[in-house]
Amino acid sequence: MTAIATMALVSCGKENKASDDSRKVMILYSAGYNSLSSYLRRNIQELQEGWLPTKKTGQDVVLIVSKPLQGSYANQTSPVLIRMYKSGSSVIMDTVKVYTKGRSLVEKESFQSILQDIKSMYPAASYGMVFSSHATGWLPSGYYANPYAFENSGQVMRKTIGQEVYIENSVSRSQEMEVEDMASAIPYKLDYLLIDACLGGCVEVAYAFRDKVNYIGFSPAEVLTEGFDYTKIARQLLQAGSPANVCSDYIERYLAKTGDYKSATISLVEPAKMGSLVSVCKQLTEKYRTRINSLDYVTVQEYGGTKHWFFDLEDIFLKAGITTEEARKLEDALNECVVYKGNTGQYYSATDGSTHEITIYSGLAMYLPSVDGDYLHNFYKSLSWNKAVELVK
Repeated sequence: MTAIATMALVSCGKENKASDDSRKVMILYSAGYNSLSSYLRRNIQELQEGWLPTKKTGQDVVLIVSKPLQGSYANQTSPVLIRMYKSGSSVIMDTVKVYTKGRSLVEKESFQSILQDIKSMYPAASYGMVFSSHATGWLPSGYYANPYAFENSGQVMRKTIGQEVYIENSVSRSQEMEVEDMASAIPYKLDYLLIDACLGGCVEVAYAFRDKVNYIGFSPAEVLTEGFDYTKIARQLLQAGSPANVCSDYIERYLAKTGDYKSATISLVEPAKMGSLVSVCKQLTEKYRTRINSLDYVTVQEYGGTKHWFFDLEDIFLKAGITTEEARKLEDALNECVVYKGNTGQYYSATDGSTHEITIYSGLAMYLPSVDGDYLHNFYKSLSWNKAVELVK
């Protein structure tokens, strides 16, 4: 039976439930005030089609943070916080809070205050987030689209996640959130952060969230517009309590496709267990620095199509000529923190409109210093991952 969605506006007072100690909250942070708007709306529709909790006392909670796009980026709208739940055969979407018109969802202060609102309104044992938008891994804001504009420009470089488009002086501009800002803005530890966005699956990104999430799931390659399987996601995260199942469902969805659509990479990382990986990578980087800095990028597995900033972490060291014993230690360190990984045999990249073979897949991408010069290197030095392993000195 097709679910019927209804909309209601209700109060945003705190819920006082006797069973808060066992309740779980799933947050779909849908930052789609951009070219993905229609696809993110479809994700919400898919969510309605699957299992959902009811609104009975102590039930788990599904929340959606969204800023609807209406016709033009110039028509600024109000972000909303919606609770989605099942009532009989219908799906109810209660708008529990409306924010100031024009407020950005990819601004640190907004992101933080919305999460604080959620905890205040819905006390629970655990909180998890699915973040859906555009992203460009650890790269500075705007660099992915036009790296040449940054050379000798003196621009402040920021690595970003999420995107919101706005109009200024009749020109479309983009606002994005820094990865470190997003991590520092999280006011309480999340059980999981699943990033439904392109190129998030970098060791640099995982390490940035090491103190804020128990599990982080993401794709090293580009994510096709369908994204995760939202018809199953609430059941997997709330009933099964398994972000790994969400990753598995994601891969199964794309393994069933053909042609260019048979394209997906995914991994689930436990950041608290990245210590061994940091130690091993630091040792290997120091020992093989000269070889790493001279590697021809065409020999290394990459995930960015014609954008050469996202390479397989394990393959970088293998191509640098590490020993069999060192390779075993590296694999052990990866297996310790990468708790799930999956991929199709190829990935599609919009950079050249074609597919690229995946011959090795460690679950994490990393920067290859031999690709770029001083400008990006100087930025890379600011990353917490680089401070830990000293890939770029």
